[in-house]
Amino acid sequence: MNGARTSHGDSLLLRVTKYDGEAHWIQRLRVLSDDGLLLRAHASAGAPIFTSRGEFRSRYESFVHFWRDRWYNVFRLAEPGEETALWYCNVTTPPELEGGEIRYIDLDLDVTVRAGGTIELLDADEFEEHRLKYGYPQDVVEHAQAAVGELSALARRNQFPFDL
Repeated sequence: MNGARTSHGDSLLLRVTKYDGEAHWIQRLRVLSDDGLLLRAHASAGAPIFTSRGEFRSRYESFVHFWRDRWYNVFRLAEPGEETALWYCNVTTPPELEGGEIRYIDLDLDVTVRAGGTIELLDADEFEEHRLKYGYPQDVVEHAQAAVGELSALARRNQFPFDL
């Protein structure tokens, strides 16, 4: 995320695209912390989320982890007043932060981790379809596959951010 830093309480606009540049997800976030490597943010339950499929409002509080050097991010989702319902992990390009926006390219693959430890890979078929359609470079494919392995390993070992 280039050298830009944020401060606790800053508002950020999350702007996600697909590999071809098509808008995929827009959501307002509030910064919880930023140590220069990991930016943590929050979105309240019920806040609007604008997606390529239309607007919706999540019933979950979202606690989001963006690492500047990783090919994924992690949304810890919790019902209001609860600890964790699940972790939703997006495989993406490393994020860029500029002008009050955090941006990345969604690479289709997602990993969910349930509070009981169940790990599930989602959208492998979509990844394969888009890999061919958009011509993902080999290094992007390798980073995406490595991200799935890293997320799964962290979850199996109950390591941060799966350590609640």
